[in-house]
Amino acid sequence: MQKIKAAIMGGTGYAAAELVRRLVKHPNVEILRISSIDHVGKNIGEVHKTFGNKLPYVFEDLTSEEVAKNADIVFLCLPHKVSYHKVPELLKCGVKIVDFSGDYRTQDVSEYNKYYATEHTNPENIKNFVYGLPELNREQIKTANFIANPGCFPTALALSLLPLANAGLLKGKIRVVAPTGSSGGGVYPSAGTHHPLRSRNLKSYKPLFHQHQPEMEQTLTDAGGTKISVDFIPMSAPITRGILTNAIVDVDPSVTPEQIEAAYRSYYEGSPCVRIVGPKAFPEIVNIAGTNTVEIGWSLREEVNGTKSFAAICAIDNLVRGASGQAIQNMNLMFGIDEQAGLDDFGIWP
Repeated sequence: MQKIKAAIMGGTGYAAAELVRRLVKHPNVEILRISSIDHVGKNIGEVHKTFGNKLPYVFEDLTSEEVAKNADIVFLCLPHKVSYHKVPELLKCGVKIVDFSGDYRTQDVSEYNKYYATEHTNPENIKNFVYGLPELNREQIKTANFIANPGCFPTALALSLLPLANAGLLKGKIRVVAPTGSSGGGVYPSAGTHHPLRSRNLKSYKPLFHQHQPEMEQTLTDAGGTKISVDFIPMSAPITRGILTNAIVDVDPSVTPEQIEAAYRSYYEGSPCVRIVGPKAFPEIVNIAGTNTVEIGWSLREEVNGTKSFAAICAIDNLVRGASGQAIQNMNLMFGIDEQAGLDDFGIWP
């Protein structure tokens, strides 16, 4: 098979570093170039020290047309509110796109504008992007040209509840608490992400008004949930990588543990990146850090006041399954190659 020619726009962030780390080892991919407006002229190893002097890529300040030249696919590793300026230019170049930002995930542009505090400049293009959650949209991704790579929190929450939604057992209010690692805050430190302020600390931020909430509600509704409303509290945790979503929902008192387990095992049969550990055990970040693997577990409480409480727990690496690994998984599906190519590795234990 001829190698897929890939270009990367926005190469200096943590997600871009993870993307490069995996693409250079991918058996079916050749990286053509990496663009950036920061560190122009520097070799990638000068910025992402893990590469040392082993890679030839130099950061270049390029136009969209220059980035896409001779490429089969462009990975947009750009911030929210930047991608929507670049996508219209790339659409003219005839390349496939995987966009890491939130700019093309939420179909309701008014919700996007509200939660991202902006005005989307080309909302007419949103409908052309397939939401890139393989366990929900695998068949659509296979024929897609443009992928909106899901956010890290929505990925973990959706994967924890997709089987329940698919079985018609998910409705109403979902309450979620999710600690996350500092790498999700990006390369440049701020008061909220700076290591000395979180190394011995645990705090909540953006409670009930995080920009990922509309994406969460949209995804679970698309999966079969009804009257979905998400109350979401993210937490800043003293770790570098990982997200652990803890979601609690009320389910009908007739739902049994056997019914739950059958729904989860059936839904994820044939999903190579998902590992079910429940109901006997619960996910842990250390088990999946540095990998594209997802761990899912759950607990069902007996009936109280006419309902049963169900807790779904999911662990992912925010930079891999929550960003670059999922982007590669989507690329693999788009080009008809092994879904786990470049992703079938083990993490570091302990």
